Amino acid sequence: MIIRKPYAFLIKYFKIIHIFLFLFISYLAFKTKDIYIFFKDFLKNGTYTYEEYMASQYINPLMIILTIFLIGILLAIYFLMKQKGKKVFYYFSAIIFYTISLILLLYFTGVFNALDNQTYSNQLLVIFRDLSMVLYYLNYYFLVIAFIRGFGFNVKKFNFDKDLKELDITEADREEIEVGTGIDYENVGNFFRKRKRNFSYYLKENSFILTIFLVIVVLSLVGYYALNYYVFNKQYYEGDIVTLSNIQYTINKSYITDKDYDGNIIKNDKKYLILDIGLNNLYEKNIKLNLENSRIKVGEKVYYSKNNLADKFLDFGETYTNQTLKSNTKSNYILIYEIEETSNIIFQLYKGKSIQNNETIYHYQDINLTPYTFNKKDLGEFSNQEISLEETYYKTGKLLISDFSILERESYTYQKCNNENTCQEYTKVIVPSGNTSLLKITYAGINKNIFYYLNLKTKNQIIRHKDIKDITPDNYIENTVLFEIPSNILREDLQLYFDIRGVTFTIK
Repeated sequence: MIIRKPYAFLIKYFKIIHIFLFLFISYLAFKTKDIYIFFKDFLKNGTYTYEEYMASQYINPLMIILTIFLIGILLAIYFLMKQKGKKVFYYFSAIIFYTISLILLLYFTGVFNALDNQTYSNQLLVIFRDLSMVLYYLNYYFLVIAFIRGFGFNVKKFNFDKDLKELDITEADREEIEVGTGIDYENVGNFFRKRKRNFSYYLKENSFILTIFLVIVVLSLVGYYALNYYVFNKQYYEGDIVTLSNIQYTINKSYITDKDYDGNIIKNDKKYLILDIGLNNLYEKNIKLNLENSRIKVGEKVYYSKNNLADKFLDFGETYTNQTLKSNTKSNYILIYEIEETSNIIFQLYKGKSIQNNETIYHYQDINLTPYTFNKKDLGEFSNQEISLEETYYKTGKLLISDFSILERESYTYQKCNNENTCQEYTKVIVPSGNTSLLKITYAGINKNIFYYLNLKTKNQIIRHKDIKDITPDNYIENTVLFEIPSNILREDLQLYFDIRGVTFTIK
């Protein structure tokens, strides 16, 4: 059995490998030149020409893959040279340089992605220019040596001819098989057995090279898909954080409905998309946002927010209408859109605009939405029991109404503190207005917004939420609410009827 040395492949194809190194490095030099020119011109002129997907225009996935491939090949040759006791400075320095190049290319990708929403100082631009200049010019050192060793280098200088002789390759390993018209099944079997045996020898003899090649292929594929998915063509979805100009945007949830919180249809031919959006102001100052230019895209149609519908969707939260966002503070608001179609909905977050050829171009960050659609379901009747809200759009949580009663008046105590941190207790009496009584409800498990869905059921009628009035003071007892209701309602006849946008239940 002939066992070949693990470096046989590299020795035999030394020149060809260096020709490929020359081609790879040439491509990287050509592309990094564009990066260097961009930052040099940007620093000189103070402006740049906007291009869509700036990062992929200057740093494409192929550059990252070739850099990883280069590092793998250089590592293999480095170990070969070490094994043969040859000089390794070129390969060692190339490994270090292209590893740093890979890190810088990934870093510059982030720089290009942030160009349209972040301002860089001249000091930073000088650093970017100098780094890209070094990245560009150092390629030529490695390029020239790869050219010499690939196209005009004498392999004998490294005494590899001796290694080739030691491989003991015979003509028998390259013999041709003559195939006749007749079929000799024994010879056919011997042929396949021999090929199988030779193939297993080949795998054993070249396991080191094949392992390196496999690692390079896997890293290249993983790198390509990771960069394509997470950097160059990153897709954003509900729950993802999008950072623009020190503001973090998160679409927490989205909903589609045609009804207001009282269950009334707003327009027969329209649907309404409600976005629950989280805003985190990372600035050291208070600011106001311009969300009016952000929009919804459904197919080829676009829709802009409608603030005049805020009173229809109070149950979802406060509508954003240019409120001030406090410094280093997270806030939650809703945006409302009147739409016609309800499939393949994309929220386009406004990033800014640029002028190209005297034409204004608007730029957006797409966020894919999967809106919740409301369904009807009756959960039944409950009495002093926890009610699971998993069937509602809340998805999680429980509601417990521990007590509710009808009162003619209500008194409670509260504390008020002055600037000297001294506090004093006060008593306040609440008396219902006109021909009404007070409904006092004690609850637990969820926030007060759920009472937007409260209706009252008696033997003879259902009193809708719009006909009862929430008069709960801000300093009232925690987890307790007060409503004004018609005075002719008796406690023994009263049931609380919740209609959470189609999901209903009754509390006795």
